[in-house]
Amino acid sequence: MENTIMLQSSGCDLRWINCQCFEIKLPNGKTILTDPCYDYPENAGHPVADLFRLKGFTTDDLEGCDYLILNHTHGDHIANLEEVIMKFNPVVICHSGVAAEIAEVCQDMPLTSIYAVDYDGTYFFDGFKLETFHGVHKPQKFTWRQSMADGDEISQQPKLTRLHTLGGLFNMNYMLTMENGFRLAFVGGMDDGMAQRLPILRPNVVLRNKITNDRDVEKVAGDWYDFMKESYAQVVIPMHFEVWENMEPGFSKQTFDYANKMAEESGLNCCMLAPRRTEWYCVQMVITKRNQKAEQAVTDGVHVQR
Repeated sequence: MENTIMLQSSGCDLRWINCQCFEIKLPNGKTILTDPCYDYPENAGHPVADLFRLKGFTTDDLEGCDYLILNHTHGDHIANLEEVIMKFNPVVICHSGVAAEIAEVCQDMPLTSIYAVDYDGTYFFDGFKLETFHGVHKPQKFTWRQSMADGDEISQQPKLTRLHTLGGLFNMNYMLTMENGFRLAFVGGMDDGMAQRLPILRPNVVLRNKITNDRDVEKVAGDWYDFMKESYAQVVIPMHFEVWENMEPGFSKQTFDYANKMAEESGLNCCMLAPRRTEWYCVQMVITKRNQKAEQAVTDGVHVQR
């Protein structure tokens, strides 16, 4: 017999827009935006840059932004930074190592709109608590000299060159705990100790940068399955896999479906949600009444609804 929903409580609404950019609606109505990058000029001389772009989506399509949180400041994370700030005047939460550069790029924003934080800190805002953790970007060969010479090939804005270069130095993971107790972790780049932190943090949902650039379905699915086990979450949501979507449509779905199959077969209480870009999802805590012969039980879990 089908389960009957007895009680449900909304954790949050969220949608993946592009790269590491999520729009998150808190239970109190405030909105968080992460790493804004979706719309920027075509760059025929840098074909990989074109693989990041989300065509047809602009800052006008955002529903709101009370808080803007930056994981790091490479071009594919800040291409639309200034226009988001000018449109919404949010509180910009960033690592203190890049705060001055953000102020220099966005010279018309109030300086007190920048909220500089550091690693291993706990900060309190309207509607959520923020806990920050040291992160490390995936290895890259760019030196300071080379990065400053090349500039930001994503946005192609010279004034973002220094901020883009600092993206290789400061990478901040974090967890949001909302007023209703719902916990959402944001993990980009390398593991950098998050495997040891997550069993303590116990997030309900983890947003995770793609673990590898490999293109073997079974291998990549195995990597995701391993992360699902160590996440101690009910739901893992991948991000920054738009390159897969653009280069090889269908690869990401095959991979995430395979990872979910492995989790189901092993009895793991975690699943992957492969979001469609720009579509809203409602994450809920659900209690159901299960009728099975003469036996009745109440179960709970995390329910994600499009």
